[in-house]
Amino acid sequence: MRSRCLALLVFALAACAAPSPDRAVQAPTPSASGDLAARPLRLSTVAPGAPCPVSPARPWSGAGVAHAVLGDGPLHPVADYFAAGTILRLRPDDRLPGGGYEKKVRWIGGAYAGPVLVRAARLDGAGSASVRFLYTGERRPDGFFAEIPAPDADLPATTTVSGPGCYGYQVDGATFTTAIVFQAAPTP
Repeated sequence: MRSRCLALLVFALAACAAPSPDRAVQAPTPSASGDLAARPLRLSTVAPGAPCPVSPARPWSGAGVAHAVLGDGPLHPVADYFAAGTILRLRPDDRLPGGGYEKKVRWIGGAYAGPVLVRAARLDGAGSASVRFLYTGERRPDGFFAEIPAPDADLPATTTVSGPGCYGYQVDGATFTTAIVFQAAPTP
């Protein structure tokens, strides 16, 4: 009787542990990043010397620690890392051996979980920019791809720019595309 009860208990536990087909968590498919990369990069250019049309900082009341964010979301760079909410201050100790600047810029989620491709570019002339989430995702030739794990994700990241200028992020997710513009300037 004991062995029969034990076998029944083991069978019941195994059945509970196996995910049902309608609840199974799907691993990200390799095509998810390709689908996002197929979207064109639609960041506007800015004439050299023209004002940078920065995205205004807006108050943040969602999950996570932030006073303000940039962009319409649902994934935002935290504006608290930008002077006046829109200017990425470049200090001498942010300079990389290759000449660019790397700055910590945290990102925060607002009601989105799923694949995301973040691309960055200089808008007012020659130069480059990139983004990297520190604990999730991977650099791809077309940007930085990650699976955002939860709608209220808090994502430590870095933004790298080639020097002072006007820059933009394009954030592509399964259900959205958004552009965010910021300025990079030397610390006075």
